Order: sequence, then C-alpha cells, then structure tokens
Amino acid sequence: MKLIDALEAVFLSFSSNKFKTLMSSLGIIIGVIAIVVMLSVGEGLQAGVGRAFSDMDLDVITVFPGGSGFEQGKFYQKPAEFDDKDVHALENVIGVKTVSPRTDGYMSVKFRDEERSVSISAVIPTKAVDLAESVDKGRFLVDSDRGAIVIGSDIANKMFKMPLNPGMRMGIKNKNDNVSREFTIVGILKEKNQTSAFGGNSNMEVYTTHQAMKDLLDVNNYSYSYILVTVEDQNQVETIAKRLDDPLRRLHKDEAYTVFLMKSVLEQIGQVLTMIKYALGGIGAISLVVGGIGIVNVMMLTVTERIKEIGVMKAVGATRGNIQLLFMLESGLMGFVSGLIGITIGAGLATLISTLGDFPIAVTWTSLAIGLAFGVITTTIAGVYPANKASRLDPVEALRAE
Repeated sequence: MKLIDALEAVFLSFSSNKFKTLMSSLGIIIGVIAIVVMLSVGEGLQAGVGRAFSDMDLDVITVFPGGSGFEQGKFYQKPAEFDDKDVHALENVIGVKTVSPRTDGYMSVKFRDEERSVSISAVIPTKAVDLAESVDKGRFLVDSDRGAIVIGSDIANKMFKMPLNPGMRMGIKNKNDNVSREFTIVGILKEKNQTSAFGGNSNMEVYTTHQAMKDLLDVNNYSYSYILVTVEDQNQVETIAKRLDDPLRRLHKDEAYTVFLMKSVLEQIGQVLTMIKYALGGIGAISLVVGGIGIVNVMMLTVTERIKEIGVMKAVGATRGNIQLLFMLESGLMGFVSGLIGITIGAGLATLISTLGDFPIAVTWTSLAIGLAFGVITTTIAGVYPANKASRLDPVEALRAE
C-alpha cells in the first residue's frame, strides 16, 4: 500500500464520521491547551523574576559579618568586625575591581517641625560610583564632606510637607545616644525602580561619609556593616568569591563572616522556577493522558466497525504492516491536527489572560513545540494497540462478520 493511498483512506475515514472525529479530538485539544497555558505561565514567572532582578549588580560580591551558626564543625563564632585592614586586603585580590565599605544606621531626621525615621548609609564617595552617577540635583559627596548628605527621591519629594532641594538644612539624630547634628543637603538622587539586596532602597536612603557617620554613632571602635566587592569579570564572580576567603580568614580566624553572591541566588531561583514550569506542564499533561485513553476507546470502536473493510483489504493483498500503518497514520494525524488546534487556542488564551489579568505569561516556541509533540506522541501511542489488533484479524473471519 502506497503512503498516498493510506492517507486518502485516513481522510475518508475522518470525513465519513465527522462527529466521532471531533469528539475524539476534543480531549487532545483540551490537553494541549492545558500544557501550553501551564508552560506559558511558568515561562512568564521566569521572565517576571528576571525583569525584577534585571537591575541587580551581578558582578558585586557582598561580605557581611556573621555566619550560618556552624562552620567547619565549630560552634557559632562571634561576627567579624570589618575595618580598613579588610578593605585593603580585599583590594589586593586578583580580579577585584573596587571595594566599597558601607555602614548603615537607622536614625531620625528633622526638617523644620517634622521628624521622620530613615535609614542612613555611610559610603566612600570615590568608590560609590553608581550613586554618584544617579544624582538628579546638586552634586554627590566628596571625601572631605563631614556635614553633607545626599538623599533619595522619595525623601526629597514625598516625606515632608514641602519638597527638599540642595542647600537646605536637615537635622539627624542618633536615637541610641541622642547625638544630633545639622547637615546640608548637597544632592538628590534620581528615582529608581529597583531595591538592592543590601543597602536598602536608594529612594528612601540618606547617604553621608564615614567620618560623618562615625561622629553620629559616637563610638571608639568604628566598623563597617558590610563590604561591596565589584569584580572585573562577571563570569568569574564565583572564582573570585573563593579567593576572598583567604585574606578574610587570616584577619578573622575566630570570627564569622559570609560571602554572598546575588548571581548564585538568582541561579537557584531560576532552577526552582524551571521545576515549577515543568510541574505545571505535567499537570496539563494529565488531561492529555485522559484524552489519549479516549483515543484508544475510539480506535477500538473503529476497528470493530471496520472489520469487513479490513477483511477485504487483507483479501486483496494488504499485509499486517499495511493495516498497522493505516491505523497508526489515522491516530497520528488526529493528534497532529488536534495539537495544532490546541496550541493555537492555548497561545491565544494565554495571551488573553496575560492582557486582561496583568499576569506574567510568556508564550514561547518551546512551549508550543512541547504541546504539539505531546499531542502527537500521545495519540500515536494510543493507536498502537488498536492497530495491532486490526492487523491480526483473520481475513476469512473478518469477511464473515456482520
């Protein structure tokens, strides 16, 4: 039997009983729709997380005091206290571009008769290049500043009754010991959408120099809250993070510290989201399996209905392989056409949900290909048993059947 003849016989079978064909295809169509929509939801979650963290500096390593509780079999160690020795040691590590220590504090700020609580971060001005480049009004700090501050856009425009501008004076008080000083606002930062993993939200942050922070804290042993290490090559960030451990361990042999990589966290999140995506696709595939069971039932019924036809075909020379090919083509084509309809409806439905519900859904060619492949494979497998049964029919018994 030629392939063109087999295809013609398949299309004749489909057209002779359109309702049965439609009902058989419905389960596959619904299953493929479910797979496409579920995978698209997973893709959308991945893309949404990627956009949310797109402004994160993946070339930055954060070193902060404290550990996980146990380290190398030892009991919990006291948190390390970082100072200029740590900064100089880290600057000498191969692959390190800049080392920027930060000290954070939560203090109250007063403008005229209004008082608010804000986060204050001390920086080395020459090493806080990202902040210096985001100044909207005025200027950024310089190393000699001891009575100057730079504030975020929300503090300048939303926190007080009137907007703040460079040149205005603001009081800052340390709540722990009531040390209070007057500062001049020298700059206002641009509004940013991204909140950094460490250092807070720059829109709600006050920045000053370490010398000014030391005066406010009024402590003898001034230490840094954490250290930001920027690497020269983002692709080498894991390797450089391991190199940082040697100088830190020499300086803090009996103290705990943590080397944190945002890149590693994002990779772990990506792996989890990938598992979620395919788990959602698996849920959709359940309905496809149900549709495949329906195909088996329909194909078995088709074999019963076409016993005499099969008997005639075998009587005129059709082999078992010809009969198997005919029924496998019928089930495979049904899956292919149903799959095409399913991915089309699924893509449209996913896009509609994304538009109307403002939900992150991303329809990709991979999702469509997986949906179509599952549809074809499921129906083809479902057609194996009915095809084998049809091919084994005895032609004499088949012709005798009523």
